[in-house]
Formats: sequence, C-alpha cells, structure tokens
Amino acid sequence: MPRPLPSPTKTALAAGLVLALLSVASVLPRVAYTEVSDPYAKFYELYVRTVKLASQGINVDEVVEYLSKSLELLEAGHYGEALEEMVRAEDMITRLELSAGSVVLRNALVRYGAATALALVPVAIYLLLPRVYVYAWYRARRRWVVVREPTRR
Repeated sequence: MPRPLPSPTKTALAAGLVLALLSVASVLPRVAYTEVSDPYAKFYELYVRTVKLASQGINVDEVVEYLSKSLELLEAGHYGEALEEMVRAEDMITRLELSAGSVVLRNALVRYGAATALALVPVAIYLLLPRVYVYAWYRARRRWVVVREPTRR
C-alpha cells in the first residue's frame, strides 16, 4: 500500500528547518574559531608591530606596558583580561601607525638639519673669523693718532 504524500506546508517547513540548521552549522565553526583563537598568536602579532614601530623611532612605551601586563595575565591564566589589555594595545598601535609617517619625517629633518649645521660650522669660521678679526682690530685702533716724528738726517 502506498504511503500518503506529505502536505506541501509540512514539506516547506521541514525544508526551511533543514536550511536554517545548515546555515547555523556553517556559521558556528567560524564563530567558535574566532572566540577560541590562540591569545599567544595575537600577542606575538602585536609584539611584531610594536617592534616595527620602535625601529622607526616612535615612542612605544605605553604599548609595551599594555603588552607586558597582558603577558603577565596570560601566564596567570586570565585570558579574558589579557585580551582586553591586548585590545587597548592594538588600538594604541593603530593610532601610532597612522601617525608614524609624520613622526619619521620630523625625526629625519631634525637629524639631518643638525648634521648640516655641524658641517657648516667650520665653513662659517673660515669665512667669518678673518673679517671679525679685522673689524675688531680696526675698531680698537681707529682713535689712534699718528704723530710725525722728526727724522734724523
């Protein structure tokens, strides 16, 4: 005896339920992966970015404090608090990376400007010292009066 066919509403409901379960099942591994990601990998990524900024001459003291605190929390097993500290450090690193170009340019201008000024000191002394000496000699002796002495002939 043949089975009766299911009603179209039950079939549509079952198909919708299966699709909903499949979509939830496809999203769950990604959500679980982002929540259970390795905090040490995140710490290492932030550490590498911090070292790169420090090599460009940018002050990263606050970032190092955040990372140090987060490492202590990781070692103690407080992963949630450590991730909060890493988020603070990442925010600061992002801000520093955005302003890194202007800081590097300013440091380069100061460094090369100071080197240029030091290189010009000998040239300035070579050109100006004789003139200053002659001017000082002239100012010191301009009130001298030349007296004619009688000659002995």
